[in-house]
Amino acid sequence: MLPPPPAHSGPGVWGGRRGRGCCVVWGAGLALWNVGIAVVCVVIMAAVFALVLLPTITLLYVGFLCHSRVLHSPSPICRYLDDNSCSALIILGFVMMSPLVVVAAATFCGLAHRLRLFQLFQPMARARHRGGGLVWAWDEDLRAWV
Repeated sequence: MLPPPPAHSGPGVWGGRRGRGCCVVWGAGLALWNVGIAVVCVVIMAAVFALVLLPTITLLYVGFLCHSRVLHSPSPICRYLDDNSCSALIILGFVMMSPLVVVAAATFCGLAHRLRLFQLFQPMARARHRGGGLVWAWDEDLRAWV
């Protein structure tokens, strides 16, 4: 992306500066756009983490559900589990959680990189100048750590 023009530039190739009211409207639009992109990122991250951590969540839920000192539910699955096996499920769930969190984070970062989610954020400096409106630069030479 190119930097915005200096404040003293005339209405040439870059265009002049927008008026105060137009700046506020464009700034609000860009802020709303960036918030929308952030919400999409959070929803995708929550879906990836929920999907990857589902085995751990299941083990912990069944372990705590059936243990006699925690909930001791009359659920049908609890007939097959005693306190020792419930404790083993709880321990296994917590042991599995750490590597699965790393896998979920790596999966989300790879997905965000592939979908170019972080390149959709627009800087607020675009609200001050005329010329491009909302212009996205899909530069193939851009390298960024995600």
